[in-house]
Amino acid sequence: MNASWLGGLVALSAVTLAACGAPSFPTGSGTATFTWHSIGSPTTSNAPQPYTGAIAGIPVQGTALAPPPLKPGGPIAVPARLEVARWTGTFEGRTFALAVTLLTSGLATTATVDVDGRFGSQQVRFVVGPEPVSSTTVHFHGTVGPHHVTGSVRPSQGRGARNRATATFTVAN
Repeated sequence: MNASWLGGLVALSAVTLAACGAPSFPTGSGTATFTWHSIGSPTTSNAPQPYTGAIAGIPVQGTALAPPPLKPGGPIAVPARLEVARWTGTFEGRTFALAVTLLTSGLATTATVDVDGRFGSQQVRFVVGPEPVSSTTVHFHGTVGPHHVTGSVRPSQGRGARNRATATFTVAN
């Protein structure tokens, strides 16, 4: 799995929230676009990565936080689930906190990512993949509260430190 594949998941963070926005948020299809400016190297920096975007025209903003580094002398075996990021932010005046976890089984050929957390008082649960690690589009499905969301994310397109990711999605009750 490459960095652009994971970068495309940034778009998913707020798409997951679209399903439970204000009552005026429509069911049906939509698009979410996110931009961010990379701060440091993703392999050497744990600096928070701020991002902004829009879901069906509604602004969203937040921060992607890297997980704490593994402690020296810790377990030698790779865990079954490896946290790769935490996303926090606001959408329609409500806060969200999402944990992004990579399932390590089968990682040589496919990647599966779980996104779990809360949007306001509602539970968020998504599965991304499984997708071949060389995939140019990743698919996701899940729930936010009682709403079902499905869609796909194109990996990020970067120009230097500037990045952009786009997702398409469908919200159903």
